[in-house]
Amino acid sequence: MTPNPRSEDRELDDATVDIYGLGSSTVTRGLGLFAAVYTVVTIAAGWHITSVHNWAGLIAGLVLFAIATLIVQRARGPRFPLSAAVPAALMAVCGLAISLWSLPGETYLQLQTAPPVSAATIVFTLLAVRGRPAFAWVGAVCCTGIAGLWGMAIGFGFASGAGNTAFCYPVLVLAMLFMLMARPLAERIRVLRERAVAQAATEAATAAAAAERGRQLSRLGRRARPILGEIVDGHEFTIDEVADVRLTEAQLRDGIRAPAWESDPVRDAVWQARRRGVTVLLLDDGALSMVPERVLLRRLRDVLVDELRPLDSGQVTARVLPPGRSLVASIVVNTGPTIKRIEYGVGGETSEHSATVPVSTSDE
Repeated sequence: MTPNPRSEDRELDDATVDIYGLGSSTVTRGLGLFAAVYTVVTIAAGWHITSVHNWAGLIAGLVLFAIATLIVQRARGPRFPLSAAVPAALMAVCGLAISLWSLPGETYLQLQTAPPVSAATIVFTLLAVRGRPAFAWVGAVCCTGIAGLWGMAIGFGFASGAGNTAFCYPVLVLAMLFMLMARPLAERIRVLRERAVAQAATEAATAAAAAERGRQLSRLGRRARPILGEIVDGHEFTIDEVADVRLTEAQLRDGIRAPAWESDPVRDAVWQARRRGVTVLLLDDGALSMVPERVLLRRLRDVLVDELRPLDSGQVTARVLPPGRSLVASIVVNTGPTIKRIEYGVGGETSEHSATVPVSTSDE
């Protein structure tokens, strides 16, 4: 079965995009560890928070950060899709807003802002690395504005509140530099993978050709070598032996010219039919190599055998058609005035046609 080129290209793109290892188990475990630390620090720093509504807001913020991180981590493709970048950035901004506005001013500690700001920074960094830096920077600026407004609301002032997000920007700068340096590396990896795939296909084709040559040489040695040895020894062939030699030659040609029909029942049926005087022509133009269904091939061989067995004269042409047609094979049986044609479609559908050719006579 020939592999689907689109699926190969998609796998190649996914592998190249994942140069950063975002889908690896190591990154997943690291994000899980951060979620655990986030929870522990939030509980420890907010130990004096007694309001259920405040805790519900903090939990909602954590959930939004987790969903945004999963969106960025799981998305695949040569570039992070816009349909995923927008909700991921919005969830990170909303997660920070909900988390900050869920912190009561009377029990506020600066440590309480570290988990949500760090989580938002992680989401924006992943967005920048995945090729969406504009969303990362816009999201970071929005978070700074929200933090400043929150600082004003609890009485610390805009600058003090916005300052809690200051460490987000150096991280984004590093992410941008890393992305710029890694982009040529990703292209090189893509080229190398394409070359590896092409080389593997070439090696597979070479190995298949070598195996076929070996099979043909083995068959030639088993069937033709004894005959060639007798010729060299000066053996005088009888009429029956000459007929067998010609049948052997025709059978060897069938193996080269029509490999799709190769099977023990077909070889025996063709041999016996030719011995009885039937002209048998086997052809293979490759359509069955594109059809993964092996049942169809077995059915074709069985039908050919059934058509050959009762014949004592006439001509039989069994052909596997070229790829790209609605039909994959045909068997034509010409017994004189009657011509029967059996056709097989790609899906296994069968059609049979018979025609009688009138015999023309002329007066002498």
